[in-house]
Amino acid sequence: PTQFDVVVTENMFGDILSDEGAVLAGSIGMLPSASIGEKKPSGAWVGLYEPVHGSAPDIAGQNKANPLGAIGSAAAMLEYSFGLMEEAAAVNRAIEAVLDSGRVTADLKPSGPPATTEQVGQAVCDAI
Repeated sequence: PTQFDVVVTENMFGDILSDEGAVLAGSIGMLPSASIGEKKPSGAWVGLYEPVHGSAPDIAGQNKANPLGAIGSAAAMLEYSFGLMEEAAAVNRAIEAVLDSGRVTADLKPSGPPATTEQVGQAVCDAI
């Protein structure tokens, strides 16, 4: 629902919602995830950041996994745990630039040669 920024739920329902949300994003490889706990006295939040898709063992070591969910998770960590809003925004802008360029992995590219995991990651670094 567009009126919500955050949906709080138990793990099983969170998994179901995130899998359904992947359809809207175009691929489960696109989705970052954050499990955020207590706020520290410094004002930073303690969190666990990871892509929604997990480790994807079926394509491990093949250089074809979509790294954007992991990179987006790092941007969320910069924002929520470290309060580095500008840096997080720069990472998110770079992700958008790479998507706009069409240099994407096979899960987002129905035709033509896909980019590798390494190429997409490098394209994000270059865009930053």
